[in-house]
Amino acid sequence: MNAVGLIFADNYEVEINELTETRTMAALPFGARYRVVDYLLSNITNAGIHDVGIITNSRYESLMDHVSSGIEWDLERKNGGLHFLPPFSYHGRGDRYEHILEAMQANVSFLRNCDEEYVIACSSTCVGNIDLAAMMDYHIKTDAYITVLCTRNPRNKQVGIPTTEYLMDPTGRIQNIEINRKPILQGAVVGANIYIVRRTDLLDLLENSEREMTSWRRDVLIPHLKDRKIMGYVTGETLLYLDNVVAYLQSSLDLLDPNLRDELFHQENRPIITRVGDSAPAWYGPRSNVRNSLIAAGTIIEGEVRNSVIFRGVHIKKGSVIENSVVMRNATIGEHVHLNYAILDKNVIINDKRMLSGYITHPFVVKYGAVI
Repeated sequence: MNAVGLIFADNYEVEINELTETRTMAALPFGARYRVVDYLLSNITNAGIHDVGIITNSRYESLMDHVSSGIEWDLERKNGGLHFLPPFSYHGRGDRYEHILEAMQANVSFLRNCDEEYVIACSSTCVGNIDLAAMMDYHIKTDAYITVLCTRNPRNKQVGIPTTEYLMDPTGRIQNIEINRKPILQGAVVGANIYIVRRTDLLDLLENSEREMTSWRRDVLIPHLKDRKIMGYVTGETLLYLDNVVAYLQSSLDLLDPNLRDELFHQENRPIITRVGDSAPAWYGPRSNVRNSLIAAGTIIEGEVRNSVIFRGVHIKKGSVIENSVVMRNATIGEHVHLNYAILDKNVIINDKRMLSGYITHPFVVKYGAVI
């Protein structure tokens, strides 16, 4: 495909600071052995794109360590390949981007040096197995100026987090854009922060944008609705939103549905790829009991796990019960611990006989490296 991929690694327009204090949004673990960036890079490379820039803001060490040269996605290349685009000061501004428009404005030189015809820009706010090649075909067929990825099934989209609703005519052309924090009405067309635009058109937009502009949708899309053909591509694929810790837990537990797992991970010619981790198989003790859970390799399970997602390197000791929870990499759970609706970040230690209980709408979050 004659396009360059652009990934925004940071948590613009989501409120998940509890899990992003030590990492970018794109580096957030999701799905027992993956990170959010794995889904984005896989979608892009599965569409035949081999030139990708990742725009980072801060706390991107773990992202760079995970993605490395991009060899798993066939992005270790002499021509094109993977480019990390860290922040830098420009036009008298600071070195932190507050929104995706500013992030793109700061990286005009990268876009100018590319020679692909199109740009596919992706945010890290939701995950799915998205057929970007079909979206590109739609963009070209409709002769669109900009195409926006949308869905009528924004799974786990949270009230109170900015939601973009697109009002379209029967041809798919966007007539109006509403940005609000209200409950989403059934059948509403909601944006997924993925866009296709011709590279020269994007450069023209960015180079002529004013410094006071702060919103890609409000300051760029909305003013051009009348004079430009901005189209909405409504995907039928499931998109799991990661607006906050509530959405993160709900979307993680949704992966326990085998039909959703098949849709996400078993699409022909569209695999979700991650960095290879050489780990021993999960080990289950004689009194362990695991039901309806995702268990990654390299784990030691001596207790009981129900309806949960367990990442690599986790040790759950005997007598402990883990249910409706997400336990990230290298966590150690002591004996006779009970977790319910909890999210444990990496390297957490839970001592013996602790009880941590939340609810599906109010999960108990234990931050990176904490000891309880």
